Amino acid sequence: MKLLSFRTSKKDIKRFEKKLAALLPNEFNIYKKIVSTPTKYYSIIFSYIPEGITITHGYSQEFSKQYISKSKKNFNLKGVFIKNKKTGIYEELSLMFIHDCLQKITIKNPYKFYKMYDFNSMELRNLQAEYFEVENSDKRIVEKILKSLNKNQLSQLNLDETFEIDYEEKLYYPILNMEDGNYIAVDKKGNVYRLNHDHSNQIKKIAANPIDFFKVYKGSKSNLENIMYE
Repeated sequence: MKLLSFRTSKKDIKRFEKKLAALLPNEFNIYKKIVSTPTKYYSIIFSYIPEGITITHGYSQEFSKQYISKSKKNFNLKGVFIKNKKTGIYEELSLMFIHDCLQKITIKNPYKFYKMYDFNSMELRNLQAEYFEVENSDKRIVEKILKSLNKNQLSQLNLDETFEIDYEEKLYYPILNMEDGNYIAVDKKGNVYRLNHDHSNQIKKIAANPIDFFKVYKGSKSNLENIMYE
């Protein structure tokens, strides 16, 4: 039984992003390039406090070096409206961008986002980008979780990119971006998991602590390919 067919999917979010990118002015050209690249991979995570959809990204190394690594703009975008299919009323979306990537859509009943709103009705009204600096407090949390690791081991992880994932009332923090929309993550107890959005079992424990994880991970992500699909 395909339960996922009854809720917002990656395909729906891709369709939404294409509509949004086509509508935005040229000052958002990096976002337009991100959406149009065929090498973009991502997963979506639903949250409840606040309600919304978090989008996680992955890119080819070449694309990342050309665009993402140079992009440092973080902003909340106001002025994007979309029609509620049931009421016929246009509602403003709350959109947050990190490094020019759309990362969060704050919306009620995110599971039904694709069903509740007409993506073709999207329009801009007094568009404004409110820029902000990001202080990654989640990185400090992860550094405490990984205190058993040495400097060399820490340097082989992507701690600057970590963020909190709330999935089924449990918190996870990505420590390694597999660059295909999937991650290696830890919880606050130090357990290590593989997060694979395409797997029937999306989250699976692979190590009891960070030290054990480094018995498998030798600094090359190729060491983890089999684990990601177990």
